Amino acid sequence: MRFQPGQSGNPAGRPPGALNKKTLAAEALLAERAEEIVTNLMDRSKNGEPAAMRLVTDRLLPTGRNRLVAIELPVVKTPEDAELALTVVTDELAAGHLTIGEASALITVIERMLRLAERMWKFQQARLEATGREQEPAQADAQAPATAEKPAAPLYSPVNSRVPAGADAKTAPSTTNPGPTQPGAPRQDAPLPRAA
Repeated sequence: MRFQPGQSGNPAGRPPGALNKKTLAAEALLAERAEEIVTNLMDRSKNGEPAAMRLVTDRLLPTGRNRLVAIELPVVKTPEDAELALTVVTDELAAGHLTIGEASALITVIERMLRLAERMWKFQQARLEATGREQEPAQADAQAPATAEKPAAPLYSPVNSRVPAGADAKTAPSTTNPGPTQPGAPRQDAPLPRAA
């Protein structure tokens, strides 16, 4: 029988993310001899070997994505905080301390932080509303008047209605016998067509 789509052909196999035995053995050997390897690499670099020099330089002075960006951004919780953070980034870019790519990446980070702060705020508001709604019926029952109130007048809608504003629906003229209509106007007794 063929396995189902989305299911592994060997469910008892290696779990996702598990490392190979060879990889684990290499990591163990590297951990044991890391100090010796680094010392050897530094000595070869001092002796002028180009490959060793390149490795050491890449680790000491990272470029591109690995470069550390040392600027202080404020914590973004409000749009004002985001505006202040953008000002810091543009000032650093203008001063030449950031590349365009780094500034773009920081602007993306600020935007995501602002979105996250907005989601957190909406979640808090929804939670407050939910707890407020649970308490409102209990408060409404406690504050309900003892006398019965007169029912409110029906709402007036000018669309397809012959009931004048403020008139009671019982005393208003019937709409079953409509008066003369304007040319091209839809008939009142026929339902209106639904929009597609």
